[in-house]
Amino acid sequence: MSNFKKGKLTGQEQLAFFDYLQNSLANGFSLSTSLELMPILWPKRRRLLAGLSQRMTLGSDLGQEMWQVGFSKTVATQVELAMQQGNLLDCLSQLATLNRLKNEQVKKLKTEMSYPVVLVVMMVALLVFMQTFVSSQFSSSNEHTGDVLLVGILGLGLLFLYYFTQVLNLLRKQDYRSLKKLAHYPVIGVTVKVYVKYLLVYDIGLLVASGFSLQKMCEYAANQEKGSLQQYLGAKVNRQLAKGKSLQEIIKQELFLPDELVILLETGSTKGDLGNRCLLLGQTLFTDLTSKIEKLIVNVQPVCFILIGLCIIGMYLKLLLPMYAMMQQI
Repeated sequence: MSNFKKGKLTGQEQLAFFDYLQNSLANGFSLSTSLELMPILWPKRRRLLAGLSQRMTLGSDLGQEMWQVGFSKTVATQVELAMQQGNLLDCLSQLATLNRLKNEQVKKLKTEMSYPVVLVVMMVALLVFMQTFVSSQFSSSNEHTGDVLLVGILGLGLLFLYYFTQVLNLLRKQDYRSLKKLAHYPVIGVTVKVYVKYLLVYDIGLLVASGFSLQKMCEYAANQEKGSLQQYLGAKVNRQLAKGKSLQEIIKQELFLPDELVILLETGSTKGDLGNRCLLLGQTLFTDLTSKIEKLIVNVQPVCFILIGLCIIGMYLKLLLPMYAMMQQI
């Protein structure tokens, strides 16, 4: 809803955008014609998409326009790179696959969280009832173990909420600095690294297959959207090469470049073969990414139930320990 009010495309609409544009281009329509038809096909987004189409007619870049309507800088840069390489259709197919995976996992996460959320709401209501009507009966008791446990659990809950909010905020930005921070976060860090490696390896594969040299790739990436993953990394690698560092050394030191690239570079194959091997490595990383996301989603519900179980124990202690203390005084 917030995206809708601010004139941004939602996650589901972004997937529909990729699917439509990919199918339209695959069926022989030009990019300008495809964009002109969008306001007609999506009347609810007529004004937003009509503005995008008009600005493209005046010479604006598709990547920049996509960023303005809600896509991340990294996605916008990928589209811009693909357009200049002539691989827009392949890029849109890859982005549609990624967005479809993301939307499916979000739906699965909502399903996994629905039952724990209901339990949490019921527990909060029960806790309010206990605090209001029951705890007053034991106000003279000095037993506060249950209160301490509940306060501790509340602190854990607030910490989890802060962590979750930070993750969402950084994922929304998806620039180099944000992704690097996420890569060091517990639980989600490993998955983020695999995700970024997949994006970079796929882009490198397309560039190499298109005949780009290493120097040209770095200069090309450095001229993209400022702050994006590709721009920051391209400029960084370019500076390190200028200082005399070897490519193998740069790859091993860079967090988001897989070590497998060193092996591929040392094979001495042609650019076409190297590009295909990078794309094959990208497919392997995508499979690994899917597996890791599945594990994250599956583990969310057990963690929630553990926290709920601790809350139940805390409520029992809050109710029973004061009663036990009063019975000992009789």
